Formats: sequence, C-alpha cells, structure tokens
Amino acid sequence: MDALSAHNQRPFLFLAEVVLVYFDGTQLKRLVLALREHFPGAELVFDACSPLHVWVANHQTSTSMLNARLQWGIRHGQEMEEWGGGVRLLDEWGFFDPPEPRLAHLRWLRPLEAAIRTSRIYHLRLGAAAEGKDRR
Repeated sequence: MDALSAHNQRPFLFLAEVVLVYFDGTQLKRLVLALREHFPGAELVFDACSPLHVWVANHQTSTSMLNARLQWGIRHGQEMEEWGGGVRLLDEWGFFDPPEPRLAHLRWLRPLEAAIRTSRIYHLRLGAAAEGKDRR
C-alpha cells in the first residue's frame, strides 16, 4: 500500500470480484480501514453474499472435494458504515435491480432474491478525499 500511495494524486477505485468473501470479518474490516487510511476518498466496489448464502455454500462445500470455504457475508451495506472513519455506502444493487431485459425469463426469481439477498454489489467511499485532491 505504501508503494501505491506514492501515486495518490488522484482518487483510487478499488474493485474486488469474488474475493472479499474469503476474508473473515476482522481481516476485512482491517483491510478496508487500511485502504481508507492510505487512500482517503477512494472508492471500493465489490460483490458479497448474505450470511445465509455463506452458510449454504459452506455446507455444500463440506460435502464436496473443494476446500474453499466462504468466511464473510453481509445483509445490508450500511453494516460497513458502522466500522467508522467515514466509510460510507454510496450504492448497492442486485442482479435484478432494476429489471434487466436480458434476465426477463428469470423475473420470477426477483421476489426471492429481494427476500434472501443472496448476492449483491456494494459501492463504498472510504473516508473523505484529502484537501485539494482532484476528483475527476
């Protein structure tokens, strides 16, 4: 992070696809707060699943030959705002929000997804940008 911080003249956007669920909650909080410390005002976009989905996936994994257990799930993005330090949820959405025309044949799953929130995408701002930082 220190080497990357040297290029911190403009805001950073961090993307994490199917990776943060393998951190436990403590590790993930430490990582997010470290990113906020090194890159104030940066944004983080990631996908995550619900704790129920973590449980189901791990149950299925325990009966398979894979040893890739999920560690962390989140029900609502606001939960991460409780970590403090200016971590702020900017947006969250699921695969059926708003209805995607290419997924019309799966529209019947929308109420189920809304109820159990299996997998969503979250967009956070990590603290406030440093004074004078170019926000373009």
